[in-house]
Amino acid sequence: MCLRFLLAALTAAFLAGCGREAGWYPVPGQQSLDLGFDPGGVGPAVKMDDADAGDYIIRDIVGAPGTWRWTLIHPELRFRVWKTEALHFTAQINIAEQTFRVTGPVAVSYAVDGKQLGKIQCDHPGTYEIDTPVPAGWVPAGRYVHVTFETDKHWVSPSDGAQLSFLLFRAGFGSK
Repeated sequence: MCLRFLLAALTAAFLAGCGREAGWYPVPGQQSLDLGFDPGGVGPAVKMDDADAGDYIIRDIVGAPGTWRWTLIHPELRFRVWKTEALHFTAQINIAEQTFRVTGPVAVSYAVDGKQLGKIQCDHPGTYEIDTPVPAGWVPAGRYVHVTFETDKHWVSPSDGAQLSFLLFRAGFGSK
């Protein structure tokens, strides 16, 4: 009798769980946590001898970490800026004497996210400072912004065909 009762109770328990559908429930609303700007990683400026300079380089800037690096045909860097008021783009470049002997004067233009910001005429070998105000709204706070350089002439290596533009020491954004 006790065994029959136990068997009937177990059968009822199993059958009770088999006949019901779970039903349909919508996915709860999703919310994003706004944690603010990430303070680490790529910042507003870089020097070529910074330990993390490689994080800023997108393409066509080569060489071992040092005070300068060679730029090739289409050098490109990326930055992130948190304060955008009275923003200036600055860079220090150098036209090497060896390349200048072949190319002569070189025009270097620079753009922010595809919009040309300025151009500098390098009419002799040596170091040039770029310091150009950035129009309001060109650089969004906390988002990656890309800076590209273009030169009208390149020095072509006779040994390996590498096309060199200029030496880059530092570049970035700052407020004045």
